[in-house]
Amino acid sequence: MKKSTPLLNVGLVLVTILVMVVVIEGFLRLYFFGSLAQPFSSPSFTIPHPTRTIAYGPSMTGSHQELDFNVPVHINAQGLRGPDIGKKDHRQRILLVADSTTFGSGVPVDQIIPAYLTEELGPDRVEIINGGFATYNTVQELLFLEEEGLSYEPDLVILAFSPNTDIQTNTLVLQQLHQKKTVRAYASLDERGQLQFDLSHVTPFYAKEKDWLPEERLKAYYKRQVLYRLGKMVVKSFKTSKFQDPNIFIGWPFLAEFAPEYSTRGMSTEDYTRLWDDGWAVTKALIVRMREQVIAQGGAFAMTVMAPKLQVETDYQAKVQEVYPQLKLDVTRINRSFQEFGEEAGIPVLDSLTVLVEAERQGETGLYFSIEDEHMTAKSHQLVAASLAQQLRAHGLVKGE
Repeated sequence: MKKSTPLLNVGLVLVTILVMVVVIEGFLRLYFFGSLAQPFSSPSFTIPHPTRTIAYGPSMTGSHQELDFNVPVHINAQGLRGPDIGKKDHRQRILLVADSTTFGSGVPVDQIIPAYLTEELGPDRVEIINGGFATYNTVQELLFLEEEGLSYEPDLVILAFSPNTDIQTNTLVLQQLHQKKTVRAYASLDERGQLQFDLSHVTPFYAKEKDWLPEERLKAYYKRQVLYRLGKMVVKSFKTSKFQDPNIFIGWPFLAEFAPEYSTRGMSTEDYTRLWDDGWAVTKALIVRMREQVIAQGGAFAMTVMAPKLQVETDYQAKVQEVYPQLKLDVTRINRSFQEFGEEAGIPVLDSLTVLVEAERQGETGLYFSIEDEHMTAKSHQLVAASLAQQLRAHGLVKGE
C-alpha cells in the first residue's frame, strides 16, 4: 500500500479548509440574508461625478446590503431616491439636502423620513424630494443644491446635518486626520473670510472610476464575502490606527473638552481647538451660502441636526467611556452650537434629537442598527418625521397652515 506523500497531505488539508470556508460562508449568508446567493453583488447605483465625487445613476436599480440589512434601492429618473419628479404643481415642494441618513441607508423607501414626512404633512399638500446622498459632506451637499437641487424650484429646503461626519470631512486638514481616503470636494476660508473650494482631489478619482480595471473587480469580489467582512470587523477591533483618535472621530461636536492623552499624532489641545474652529467656521459659511441661494430663489431655508447613535443610546455612551475613561463627553454640544448659529444667521433649527432620546428613556429598543452599521432604523425615521412635521407647523414653514 502506497504511503501518502507530503504534497498529497497538503492538498487534502487545503481542500478541507476550502470546504469548511464554503460551508461557513453559506451558513453566514443564510443567517444574515436568508439566501445562498452572492451577497453585495447587485448592480451598483453609484456613478462617478466630476465635482461631487459620486452621484446616483438615473433610473438605476440595485440593493444596499450590510450585515444588518438587505434593502432594494431604486433611483428615479433624476438620480435621486424616491418617486420621479414631475412638473411642479399646487403642492408645496420641500427639498431635503442631506447624506446617508435621509437617503435611508438600510431602510425601505416607504419607511424613511421623506416618506413618513409626506404622510404626516399630507401627500395632497406637500411634495418632498429626497436629496440625500450617502457619504456626502456639506460641501458636496452645497454643490448638489447649486447644480441640481434649486432647479426643482423648492419652496422650502431643509439641511439635515450629520454631526458625526460632516465637519470632519468639510476641510481637507480634518479629513486627512479622520479617514484615509481624500477624494471629496473640500472648502476653506481665505483671509477675507470668503469660501474657497478645492476640487483637486475629485478629478483623479473621477478619472480612475471611469476606467475600472479588471483586477479591481476581482478584489471587490473577495470583499463581498460575508466571512471576509466579519473577519475584517474582528481584525479592526484589535488593530490600532492613527485614525483612532477620539478627539477627531468623536470630536468637538460631542466632547466637553479635548483629551490630548488619547492623541495618536502627538497633538495638543491648542492644535485640536484650531482645527475644529476652522472646520466649524467653514461649515457655517457653507450653510449660510445655502441659505442665501435658497432665499435668492424665493424659497425658505431651515436645518436640523440628525442624531447619531452616540447621542441617543446610553449603553453606547458607556462603551465609549469604557474604552476612553478620561474622555469627557458632552453629546448635545453640537445641538446647542447649531441653535446659537441658527439664531445668529436667522435660520430655523428643527430638533431631531429629543424625540429619540425620549423613546430610548421609555425603553424603546432597535432605534439604530448594531452589527456593521449604525444608521437609524425605520422606527427612528418614523419618530423623527413625526417630530419634524410638528415643528415645521410650529415655525410656520408649512403652507396653508
